[in-house]
Amino acid sequence: MRKNLSVSVVLALTVSALVAAAQLVSARTTITMYDPRPNTKVGQIVDTLLAEFSAQNPDIYVDYVHVPGSYSGVREKTSVAIAGGAAPNVVILDQTHWFAFAYSGHLLPLDEFIAQDPTVSIDDYYPGIVDFLTWKGSVWGLPYIVSTPVIYYNPALFATRGLDPVAPRVWDEYLTYGRRIAQDTDGDQVNDILMIQFYNDNWFFEAWLGQNGASVVNPEGTEYTFNSPAAVETFEFLQSLTQQARIAKVGTFNSIYADFWAGKLAITEQSTAALANNIESAANNGMELGVAPLACQKQCFAPIGGGNLHIVNTGTAAEKEAAWRLVRFLQDPVNLARMGAATGYMAARRSSIETDVLQSHFASEPRAVITYEQLAYASPRARIPNWSAISGRLNQAILGFLNGNGEISSQLDELVRVGNELVAEWYRQN
Repeated sequence: MRKNLSVSVVLALTVSALVAAAQLVSARTTITMYDPRPNTKVGQIVDTLLAEFSAQNPDIYVDYVHVPGSYSGVREKTSVAIAGGAAPNVVILDQTHWFAFAYSGHLLPLDEFIAQDPTVSIDDYYPGIVDFLTWKGSVWGLPYIVSTPVIYYNPALFATRGLDPVAPRVWDEYLTYGRRIAQDTDGDQVNDILMIQFYNDNWFFEAWLGQNGASVVNPEGTEYTFNSPAAVETFEFLQSLTQQARIAKVGTFNSIYADFWAGKLAITEQSTAALANNIESAANNGMELGVAPLACQKQCFAPIGGGNLHIVNTGTAAEKEAAWRLVRFLQDPVNLARMGAATGYMAARRSSIETDVLQSHFASEPRAVITYEQLAYASPRARIPNWSAISGRLNQAILGFLNGNGEISSQLDELVRVGNELVAEWYRQN
């Protein structure tokens, strides 16, 4: 009799547990997150953080979607999902992509969440980054995987040419150093050891423009301005490196890294987000890796890249609250510090830098400090709704200039004319 009672009790408890588990699952709020997952290191730390969030928030299920194609893939997939009535709840958008979504009413302003949440203070963020995410008096996102370009360089290559093993600090040093470094090793009259290579990424050209006092757009974000005299002068200088001095050339992302690790390239300008990967690759290639701020010209300038966390204006009140809880968790100062230490991305909260996580990381890896040093002159990227529609054309034109094709000023004038027509049309339609 006692045995039968014990079995009954066990069965009752089991059924009760199953019912409770089913009720918990049915009560969970499901939200979807789109993530560009720009590199392996980011993916690893995001997986870890999301697992911790799920363990700490059993009432929320995060449907995590890694979108191939990096930031452009997230922009396109988010646009399609919104149009199809199946918008995600949380997205990581590129610096140049969020404004069009906000202007069209597809992003949720975060002011009410921030005001009611003592764990998030806007004053804790670096002003330039938050100012860029502020429009019409509201904050439309919070910085997450934030980066600036930096110079990665090969000190040994500088030293073998009798130069101090330091990266160029001003534009003239690209020429003076490059003329010492560039070399034709196989006698084909083409230098195969070079100072720098350029490739198809407008972010790095924006840095050169800013250093010369030029800009992509006007402050209002209503007109393109990359045909100014200072912009023309910028591209003429870059063209002189490839055509007259022959210390640079156009490559691809993969060819640049291959040449750099092979000792055929003195410097490469890449994202600080690549820091952890590059340190690892340098060790694998038996190379000492130098890291330095970008060079300066008329001013020092580093464009702020990477992506921000945004909540899409969709779903129920419970889904929006769950989305904020996820954003708040990822924005925790220690969690941001862990992201920065694991990848090279910049933690955009002052309190993150003060954590033991980053302080110990800086002590063991001083090269990680470079991107934070550039904050003194880091600036947001273009805030204009259709930058993606014109940036690709500008990139191709720039690569053409660097290969010696066509007159620079007239091509820029035509691109600006087309771009301004497109942006005016975008504003009329929206």
